[in-house]
Amino acid sequence: MKDKILLPEDVLRGYDAVCELYSHVPPLSHWRAWECAAYEGYRIDGRVLDLGCGDGRYFRLLWPEASDVVGVDMEPEVAQLGRQSGVYRSVHVAPAHDVPEPDASFDHVFANCSLEHMDHLDAVLNEIQRCLKPGGTLLCSVVTNHFIDWSILPQFVDMAGFKGAATTIREEFLDYHHLANPLTVDDWAKSFARAGLVAEEHVPILPKHNGGAFLLGDSLWHLRRAIGGEAGDIIYPFLSANPNFPGAFRKILDGLLAMETDWLDCCGAVFLVRKPR
Repeated sequence: MKDKILLPEDVLRGYDAVCELYSHVPPLSHWRAWECAAYEGYRIDGRVLDLGCGDGRYFRLLWPEASDVVGVDMEPEVAQLGRQSGVYRSVHVAPAHDVPEPDASFDHVFANCSLEHMDHLDAVLNEIQRCLKPGGTLLCSVVTNHFIDWSILPQFVDMAGFKGAATTIREEFLDYHHLANPLTVDDWAKSFARAGLVAEEHVPILPKHNGGAFLLGDSLWHLRRAIGGEAGDIIYPFLSANPNFPGAFRKILDGLLAMETDWLDCCGAVFLVRKPR
């Protein structure tokens, strides 16, 4: 498996692209910037399956020329948003391990930040293998084990002497993200191999400083409030009222990129995986 390392300018270019969608949600624009930079080196065409499609806005941003796309999402309300987007020819409400499509009917499968949330990973990957044509590819982004290891907010709260609160924050963070598969890079590759798929390329995303900053911001954003809702409900109106925020956050991102020393050890990964001919 070949490692492809991003450059700082790649990530900043990715940030400029995703700001169109997430200009005042810094954890999301931060993570998506790295994904977008990684996807820039790939092409999706032919018949495409978007697994865990959501509302389709991010897919359209990444692949505006893709025209023969089928979406799959488990949530009926989210699937309806996907249908309304105009991105997909159809959107199935179905689990990812039971896609109602024929064998070998897709040139590509795209799974953006979805596989780590799926309880039946081996069954899902077997289903992807079934749906792909021989020689077809899976392009996906996932989290690694460091998504948990580098989550520092619970550690800070514990250090301050609030062990019970730290445990609650950690459990609620994991529950919110439903991290069923926070695997190492090697274990992701082994999971693909068990399904008869070959991981050809690996793009590490969000190394130590970017990963730690993202995880701190994401933990704070989704921190549950005693009166209901989450901290992001307060943070978003504050940030969105300031038109200078996207450019200012770009400078923060640029500074974090300058701090990185190991671009291979990351809390996320993009994989290009192929079904053999």
